[in-house]
Amino acid sequence: MSNQERIQKWLARRETRALQVTLPVAPDSDFATRCRAAGREGVGIEPAPIGAALAMVLGLLAQAPEMSAADRRVVYAAMQAGQEEGIAALELSEDAADLYRRRLRSLIRLLEHDLRAGAAVHQPGYEPAGLAALDHRLLEGYAKRVQLRQAGDARDARRRASELDIPFEVDLPAAEARERAELRRDLARLHSTQSGRNRTRGWSRMAAFVPLLTLQLHLINQESRIAPLWMLVGPVVLLCIISSLYFLTGVHFIMGMDVATFSLLGATTWIMVRQVILRSSGTYVSSRSLLNLESVSPLLLALVQVFIYIVIYGLVLTLLILIGHSLGLITLPVDWKGVAAYFALMGTGGAAIGLLFGAVATRWPYFLRFGAVIERFLQLFASVFFVSEQLPEVYRGYVLWSPFAHGMQLLRSSYFSGYSSSDASLPYLLTALVLLGALGLGAERLVRCDVQPM
Repeated sequence: MSNQERIQKWLARRETRALQVTLPVAPDSDFATRCRAAGREGVGIEPAPIGAALAMVLGLLAQAPEMSAADRRVVYAAMQAGQEEGIAALELSEDAADLYRRRLRSLIRLLEHDLRAGAAVHQPGYEPAGLAALDHRLLEGYAKRVQLRQAGDARDARRRASELDIPFEVDLPAAEARERAELRRDLARLHSTQSGRNRTRGWSRMAAFVPLLTLQLHLINQESRIAPLWMLVGPVVLLCIISSLYFLTGVHFIMGMDVATFSLLGATTWIMVRQVILRSSGTYVSSRSLLNLESVSPLLLALVQVFIYIVIYGLVLTLLILIGHSLGLITLPVDWKGVAAYFALMGTGGAAIGLLFGAVATRWPYFLRFGAVIERFLQLFASVFFVSEQLPEVYRGYVLWSPFAHGMQLLRSSYFSGYSSSDASLPYLLTALVLLGALGLGAERLVRCDVQPM
């Protein structure tokens, strides 16, 4: 027999001996048993009002009003022992068990204080001072602990479901469960009326494009009240910065191109490329809540961002050209179709870079912090501020490695009648874009299984 078992048996013998010796003679011989039963019955699944526990204790003490403080301690000990038996029988949680223990101890402390002060505790309507407020605080603390425990359990269950790649089921009330069952029946009936072609996977993905496009436009509008306006003002600010560098040096034309229009093309086109890169890569990683929808994929979310910013900045560029031309500051393009085609090709290159960034960030989330730095580095070699013909021959090769430099110079060649780039190559641009696209799609395919719904 271990020392702990010896101690437990000694405590049990002492408690039994104390009940037999110190209790007054007046109560029945089974008084201790009734004290335990009262404590056991005071435990339930839900906490009862504190008045019920007070009535229980006063009812036991009323059976022998001449009890001494030592006798009452024996009664309290028997009640607490019965309470522990009730907690064990109901298998209550640790939070609920702690609440019952605290309530009984608090009640006994306040009641014993009034008994020793000579208060008439057996009068009708008696209640210890401060008992209601103390019990209210105990119940509030219990409710908060239960809420925190439930939130933690739900978070752990959601994490386990995400790790195991299984649906996360939530227990619903009976009424909500019936509504969910009815909704599922309605959806099944609706799907049964659709044609087989509409239920194919590819058609569903294409059908989800327009709703996602609408959602993203709403998000852009809700991001800030000045967000749509800044899309127009941002290129103008960069245009003024670039143009001022030339005007301060007395340069008004660059290889047959007027400075204002030259700067406008470079500023607006690269802001579009920058937004496409950063927005598509960020959306690929962050918009995981939408992946719970069957028709939505990370690639589709990124493509929606690409489409939005190419179209928006295409409209911004057109609007700035028309406004600038009406003010006599901007010249009109020679070939509108060529300008639009090269503008779209620049956006396509940005989409390939953004998809590659998003794929890398899926495995290494911190990588997106370097995205803006890499984009600025690409900007230096994208012919935004100059064209390769302005550079010494020895440095041109470094700039022309960038497909964005070819795209920007071909864009300006289509715009201006007096400029035709001798360095830019359309085959090189198309080949580079195909390689970048293949690299981005390959990386996306490699990490697709790592992008989990939130």
